[in-house]
Amino acid sequence: MENTSLPNEPNTPEIGYSQVAIVRAKDNHFSASEDFVANEVPVALVFNGISHAVMLASPLDLVDFAIGFSFSEGIINQRSEVYEIEEIHHPELGIEVHLTISTACFMRLKEHRRSLVGRTGCGICGIESLTSFETNNLPQQMGTSELIDSPFAISQAALLNGFNELQQVQAINRITGSMHAAAWINAAGKVLLVREDLGRHNALDKLIGAIKSDPASYHPNSGCVIMTSRASYELAQKTARAGFALLATISAPTSLAIKHADQHGLTLVGFVRKGSLVVYAHPERVIS
Repeated sequence: MENTSLPNEPNTPEIGYSQVAIVRAKDNHFSASEDFVANEVPVALVFNGISHAVMLASPLDLVDFAIGFSFSEGIINQRSEVYEIEEIHHPELGIEVHLTISTACFMRLKEHRRSLVGRTGCGICGIESLTSFETNNLPQQMGTSELIDSPFAISQAALLNGFNELQQVQAINRITGSMHAAAWINAAGKVLLVREDLGRHNALDKLIGAIKSDPASYHPNSGCVIMTSRASYELAQKTARAGFALLATISAPTSLAIKHADQHGLTLVGFVRKGSLVVYAHPERVIS
């Protein structure tokens, strides 16, 4: 089989999936067999010794996940504010990722600390009332961003090429069929970086963490994000906070995702498949 892993990317599928015994049924005939399933584990994010969140995630790329989550949640504003990261594996229980962050970041975290146990995609969990939810008035730890002013532009053909390439480099999804992916592509539609997870929000956090850890290789004006999912409000929020100019997804966006993208200068593209796409906000970055 051709090796489709990305250059300089870790190729560690053995920790991303497990082999299980199954029974296959077809035309009323049953047979014992084996299959591969994606691994899912509780991941506790611990900041300066205090557990802040427990997420269900793939055990892949957890350092990237911790950095991206911290950035998306407004716990940190730049990678240099994280001094140390350590993974602690607890057999049959889960994984703790311990981060040592700056005193200023930790004080901000304590002020806005909230429960995120097992979050599956709610971008406003922990807000106390509906009146607190104003797209223009979200607190910084919820991922607000400045207006994006980027010269980045990409053609329809390049976006379609990026999604075609992404199918080829989803190593764990090819084996298990159950992983989302978030990828960074350049203006030519070349996939430069990809992260997979069972959850689309986790996949994007992992991608953001990897990019923020290597800013010399992935400048915000040099590429954009593509994802194998719908575009929820939280995905638009995370992308905008990271300062990326364009988010494209294989499925539809939500109304709040479109509103947030429009207000923050994010180009939002959906239904990128079968030779076509739909631009929902800031279409000037999608060119012929």
